[in-house]
Amino acid sequence: MLTTGCAQESGILSGPTATEVPSPSGTSSQPNPAPSGQASDSPLKVTTIPLGKNNGVEARFPINGFFAAPGMEMTFDASESVGAISKYEWDFDGDGTYDATTAEPVLKHTYANEFEGEMILRVSNPIGSTHVLRTPVHISTTPAHQQLAPPKNVQAEALSTVNGVSQSKVTWESDDPAADSWAIAINGYPIGRIEKAARSITVTDIERKEDVLVEVFGMTADLAVGLRAGTTLPAAK
Repeated sequence: MLTTGCAQESGILSGPTATEVPSPSGTSSQPNPAPSGQASDSPLKVTTIPLGKNNGVEARFPINGFFAAPGMEMTFDASESVGAISKYEWDFDGDGTYDATTAEPVLKHTYANEFEGEMILRVSNPIGSTHVLRTPVHISTTPAHQQLAPPKNVQAEALSTVNGVSQSKVTWESDDPAADSWAIAINGYPIGRIEKAARSITVTDIERKEDVLVEVFGMTADLAVGLRAGTTLPAAK
């Protein structure tokens, strides 16, 4: 639904160079040159490994900030991260020490006490590329900000459908000046944000084997999340 590019890397790994050993008296230490088109007898061995494309990694979350009350289980979902990721490291309180390591991109965590800070995610691939993402976390019994009112008159219309997958247009209304951007959620899962002036968006790749819940909510400039309003996009026939 949301596509971005990522950096590409390539690399060359070389083996060790043999140490020169003094030759016996009268004997040259240099190997005989190989005839043209034949392999040399030189002890120098260089191995080139074609690493291919998309060797970089990039950590991603669908929203830029999380809010919950103490004792409430939260789900950090980094499944939209890019690259051949083999390890996810999670620093829940942003102190620089990673508290958990997983091979999967989704992790559930509960903050026992109030907390205002960052959660840090570091992703790595098998060849050592890493990327770090910091996201705000608000854990409190009261909202960190006065929540934005939900948008009005949210509607979703399928523009085209192929094999049960639709491209759909979502529209809404709002005159709340505190809304700095808008976020769209499909079946409860946020899929992206758009600028504050927008009142419509076209969403691709919506699977409609069953009814789909489409929601819109506002976000403030400091990423406080507003109340949601939504509509149902019926299953494709």
